Amino acid sequence: MNDRKIKTIVSMAFFTAITFLGIQAFRIPVPAVVGTPFIHFGHVFVVLGMLLQGGRKGAVTGTAGLVIFDLLNGYVQSIPQVFVETIVKCLLVGALFAWFRKRADGDQKKEYQGAVICSIVYAVLNIFIEWGMGILGLVLTGSGIGAAVAASTASIPATVFNAVFMAVAVSILYLPVKRIYQRVM
Repeated sequence: MNDRKIKTIVSMAFFTAITFLGIQAFRIPVPAVVGTPFIHFGHVFVVLGMLLQGGRKGAVTGTAGLVIFDLLNGYVQSIPQVFVETIVKCLLVGALFAWFRKRADGDQKKEYQGAVICSIVYAVLNIFIEWGMGILGLVLTGSGIGAAVAASTASIPATVFNAVFMAVAVSILYLPVKRIYQRVM
C-alpha cells in the first residue's frame, strides 16, 4: 500500500472517529415534542470532513460516525434516516463545494466563502429533512397529517439551533483545520 492510500485511510478513520466523539463526548439535551434532540459537534465534523475530503469520502466518514453513535447509544431506529440523509447531504453539498473550489481557482478568500455557504446549505437541508422525516415517521406510526405537521414543527427549534451552531462552528474552524489537514495530507 502506498503512502497516499495510507494517509487517505487514516484521514477517513479520523473523521469517522471525531464525528462519533463529537456527539458522544459533547451533547446537551434540548426539549422537543418529537424525539430526544441535543446540541452536539457531530455535524460540525461531518461538514468539515466533507469539505476537506470531498463529498464521497465525507459521506462515508460522516455516515459511519453518526451511525456508530446511533448503534452504541440506543438510536437504532434512527439509523436508516441518518444513513440516507447524511449521504444525500454530503454528496449534494460536496458537489456544490467542489464547484465553489474550482471557481475560486486558488483564491483562499473565495474558497472560504464557498465553505461558509456550503455549511449554511447543509444546515438548511438538515432542517428541512428533519422536519419532513419527522412528519413521515409520525404518519407511518398512525398520526394524522395535521398532528404530524404540528408535532414536527414544534420540534424544529432544536434542529434549527443545532444547524446554526454547526454553521457558525464550521465557519470558525474551517481555515485552521484546513491548514492542519493540508500539512498532514
